[in-house]
Amino acid sequence: MEKVIDVIGKKVLEISGEDLESKINTFRHLVASLKQDREDIAYLIEDGLGMLCLKAKEMLKVFEEKEILRIKQCLQDYFEKNPDTSPTVLRNEMQGIIKQEIVKGFDDFRKDTDRVISKNIQEAVNLFLGRSNDIIHEFKTAVEILFELPMAQFEYSIDILKYSSFYCIVQEHKVTSGNEFKFILRTFLSQSISRKLVLHEMMAGMTSDVSRNCDRILCDLTSGICTTIEYYSQQLKGLGNSFITQIENSIQRGQL
Repeated sequence: MEKVIDVIGKKVLEISGEDLESKINTFRHLVASLKQDREDIAYLIEDGLGMLCLKAKEMLKVFEEKEILRIKQCLQDYFEKNPDTSPTVLRNEMQGIIKQEIVKGFDDFRKDTDRVISKNIQEAVNLFLGRSNDIIHEFKTAVEILFELPMAQFEYSIDILKYSSFYCIVQEHKVTSGNEFKFILRTFLSQSISRKLVLHEMMAGMTSDVSRNCDRILCDLTSGICTTIEYYSQQLKGLGNSFITQIENSIQRGQL
């Protein structure tokens, strides 16, 4: 590339004043067009990857509804299969079931989600790279025609950005003596009713845990996607800059 750039400098020396001014103006128009194309691609990247945030939200909504029903069924099954278990033991055992099932469910969901999101990001980046290289090729071809000389092939590439991983937080649902109503119920009601009360509390607590972790994973995914958009947008700002700068410097040297 350097040798070709030096040739451009020599070429400038051979061009007449009026013709040189015309070529320089044309080159400036080419640079302006390249910068506009970069802005257009940046917008497309932001729009394309931004749609992934909506897709992630929709996926989580469906997952949350199914996961709550699934774990409720797990708790109901345990409740019915262990009719003689005391309320205290029932609570401890159900707490373990909730933690185990939430971690399992979210681990499976995250693996599937990572696959989908990563695939969509890769497709968006491939389109971005393809269009970016087309722009550079078009720009290079125009410069070759403008200065009547061949230039080395240029290929634009970037690294794929990885976003952070997600982990679950499951709250331990304990009996609090501050709630007088529930305290009285646990003290005076039969074991059968107390067991049903525990089942109700565990299901409510589980629902809260699932919803809270869905909010956390959506925040994590959205943050990762936004970081990805910012990363590629920043990468795009430098598209062709080195190429442009070298040619501009070469023209300046040829004018000295």
